[in-house]
Amino acid sequence: MYPLVSIVMCVYNGERYLHQQIESILAQTYPEIELLILDDLSTDSSIDIINESIKKDSRIRLVQNTENLGFNKNFEKGFSLSLGELIAISDQDDIWLPDKISRLVENLGDHILIYSNSTVIDEQGDALPLKLDTKINHIDQPGFKAFLDDNFITGHTCLFKRELLNYMLPFPGEVFFYDWWMGFVAAYVGQVKYLDEVLTRYRVHSQSVCQLLDNIPQKKTIWAASKRKQTEAFAAAPFLISSDANFIRTFLNKTSEARINFISFLDCYYFMLKNGHEIYPWYKKSRLKKLNYLRKKTLGK
Repeated sequence: MYPLVSIVMCVYNGERYLHQQIESILAQTYPEIELLILDDLSTDSSIDIINESIKKDSRIRLVQNTENLGFNKNFEKGFSLSLGELIAISDQDDIWLPDKISRLVENLGDHILIYSNSTVIDEQGDALPLKLDTKINHIDQPGFKAFLDDNFITGHTCLFKRELLNYMLPFPGEVFFYDWWMGFVAAYVGQVKYLDEVLTRYRVHSQSVCQLLDNIPQKKTIWAASKRKQTEAFAAAPFLISSDANFIRTFLNKTSEARINFISFLDCYYFMLKNGHEIYPWYKKSRLKKLNYLRKKTLGK
C-alpha cells in the first residue's frame, strides 16, 4: 500500500503558469496523490483553469476562499483540510519533475520532514545558472538553532508527515514565512532529511512573492523587524523546553544590545563565535570569511 500524499497548492491570480504546474503534478509517477488547491479570491482566469483540470482528473479538490487570507494563512488552511498521511507543498508557478513525490517518499524514512533541491528558471521557463543551494548550504538533520537567523528550507521542496501538524498549527501571528516556521518546528520535534537531488524547476518572475517583497521600500528595516518577530515566536513555542527557549531569548537579547557599547559588542561577538557552528551551519564561505560574517551579524548588518 502506498500512503496518500496530499499536495497543497495555494493560488492567487496564477493564470500564466498554473496549467503547466498542475499538469506536472498530475504526471507524478507516485500512484496515490490528491491535489488540494486553495484559491485566494483570484480575479483572473485561475478558477477556469482549475475547473478544466478537475473535469479531466478526479484527484483534484478545489477550495475557494470567501476572503483573502494571504499565503501563510492559506497554506495553514490547506494543511488542515488535507487528507493524506503525507503532505507536500506546491507553489502555483513551478514545474515538478515526474519522480519528485516518489523520491521524497522513498527517502523519508523515520524523518518527520524531507526537503530537496531545485534549479531556477525564468519567466519563460529557461534555466538560470542557479540552484537553491548555490549561495547557502542545505543541511541534513539540522538542529533548531540553525533557523534562528535565517531559513534554508523552501516550502515547495518539502514533504512531511501529518504528525507535524500537531506542533506546527496554528501558525503564530508573528510568523513571516510559514516554511521558516515549519523548518524550525520539524527540526525541534523530529528529524529533517535533506535529499540532495533537484526535483523542482523553481520559477523566479516579477510577480512571485519573493520578488514582490524585494521591491518593498525600506525592505531592510522591514525584514529585520519581521525576522525578530519570527524568532520571538520560536522562543514562545509551547513545545520548547525552558533551556532551549532561554537560549533563543539570549540570542535575541545579545544581538539587540550589541550596538549599545563596545562591551556589549564583545559579549555578543563571543556568543556568536561560541555558537556560530550551530546557528550558521548553512553559511557557505571559508572560516576566515565566516569570522567577518559573524562580526557583521553582531553589528546587525
